[in-house]
Amino acid sequence: MNIKIDNETDSPKISAALFDLDGTILNSQEIIPDDISQRIKHISNFVPTSLISGRIFSSVYDYSKELELSSPQISDNGALIFNPINKEIIFSRSIDCEVARDVFNLLDSNDFYYFASSQGEQINNNSKDKNFENVNIITCLYDDIYKFVSSNSLINLSKISLIPSSGSSNEKYLSFMPKNINKGIAIEEYSSYLGINKSKIFAIGDGLNDIEMLNKVGISVAMGNSDKEVYNASKFYTKSFDDNGTILALDWIIEGLN
Repeated sequence: MNIKIDNETDSPKISAALFDLDGTILNSQEIIPDDISQRIKHISNFVPTSLISGRIFSSVYDYSKELELSSPQISDNGALIFNPINKEIIFSRSIDCEVARDVFNLLDSNDFYYFASSQGEQINNNSKDKNFENVNIITCLYDDIYKFVSSNSLINLSKISLIPSSGSSNEKYLSFMPKNINKGIAIEEYSSYLGINKSKIFAIGDGLNDIEMLNKVGISVAMGNSDKEVYNASKFYTKSFDDNGTILALDWIIEGLN
């Protein structure tokens, strides 16, 4: 049963707060509005506060610095957890080296636009020397690649996961990920590293790549602009981003901190 967050909903006591980026705290211009930023900074004074996103290391790092966060941050759809203070890698899972090479070769030979991350190092179409050994994620525009890859025998799909996601302007992406890695697995590593109980972790998101995360934590919130599957995976739901659903959820947990 999903519970709507409103003024009558009892605020929870949380041990950590995790925020998806696109569709959750970013507007369509990929900016964190000031009223959201100030609330997240306030929460970070009380509990570990982290971003958890399908975006690559460099993007999550930049947003974490903007929010002045010091707790571990999660990028690459859960394949990478890092310390935003010194960029130390806390947890990393990589795509099989041979599979990564095959994916890059396929994308390059067919002129697909992509961006990727290798333990914090950014890779794209124009990168000269690609490191195949520690690639955490490779992301392409969904419509360009999905049917092509799923019907192409050159890629060993048994060794990777294909994860769909959406950007802040509703553009669709498809990410090549290490097998058995997602935001839910990252939550396990995150909670173990910090020594906190998952049942007290707050997490909020809107995309299909958030489902495992929302299933894993005790206080899960779906945005009003979420896919139906995301809504079904969550214990609570709020309004859409455009209807100030993020602020409503933030104020809800802030009340439980004070």
